[in-house]
Amino acid sequence: MFTTKTSTTSIRNPPRPFPNAPIIIYLPSGLPTNASKQDPLTTLSLSANATTIRISYRLSPQLLYPRPIHDILAAYDWIRAHLILNKNHPQPSKIGVCGEYIGGSLAAMLALTECYPQKPGGITAAVLGNPIVDWSAPFGMPQTPDKGSELEADIASLRENLFAQPAHRYDPFTSPLLFFRTPGWELPPDPIHGAPSSDEANNPDGVNSRGLIAKRRSHRKYPPLGSGLRLPLTRVSVGETSMLKDQALELAELMQRSVNIYERESHGREGSGTDMRKRVEVAEQEGTGMWGEKEHAESGAWLGEALRSTS
Repeated sequence: MFTTKTSTTSIRNPPRPFPNAPIIIYLPSGLPTNASKQDPLTTLSLSANATTIRISYRLSPQLLYPRPIHDILAAYDWIRAHLILNKNHPQPSKIGVCGEYIGGSLAAMLALTECYPQKPGGITAAVLGNPIVDWSAPFGMPQTPDKGSELEADIASLRENLFAQPAHRYDPFTSPLLFFRTPGWELPPDPIHGAPSSDEANNPDGVNSRGLIAKRRSHRKYPPLGSGLRLPLTRVSVGETSMLKDQALELAELMQRSVNIYERESHGREGSGTDMRKRVEVAEQEGTGMWGEKEHAESGAWLGEALRSTS
């Protein structure tokens, strides 16, 4: 375990160590889940035979966004500086990232902004479980009254309590879906600058019960051509009844669209449906899809294979 100025980080070495073993960054859910009695680091490390690192980012009603983003980026820089090189092997370790719920949101942020295939320690694979990738949108309610849905019900209140200003929800680093499209809602006015205009307030078709004003969405090209970024191999895991299902499926769809654009602009050919689904796959789980030991093992095995297959 080591501590930076911003977060506490725990490290679990692979069960069968070897030079330049892959590294998996695990980001906790941010919710009081107790689905797995075994430490996720142990399960991930065993199933992937990888060095596994938990970044315990800070987030609470007293420590608001963007604090966890800064924590994770600082810890990631430390990992790249100290762990990816081994004197016994010429190639640096590959890095993947995984997390669910808030951890899935932050994992998506890191994967989408640090996916430099030619950069030592760039993110090359990610597993996202029920990720919250659009905080700007109002959440639906859980569809089933089970333990997972009770936890998801808490997310709606988190949306109101984890941001100092509504504008912070519209930052793509906070809401990674917004790297690929514009928000579906107008940025609400803050208390200092007043309420919506009378025209907006009297528009029942455009204003929902929370006072948010719907707007047309448009695509954004991401990653930008020439940026050096290439979307990592990604597995989006989502529960069939999760209230975050629409967000997760939309993220996967837009990432697959981006893969197609990359192939067309970089290589002059259309990406096939198989290519797109191979780079960005969707795994639907029963119920809300909350991770337990089985899901952590599946995520580790998938990441281990993906990190060894990337060139």
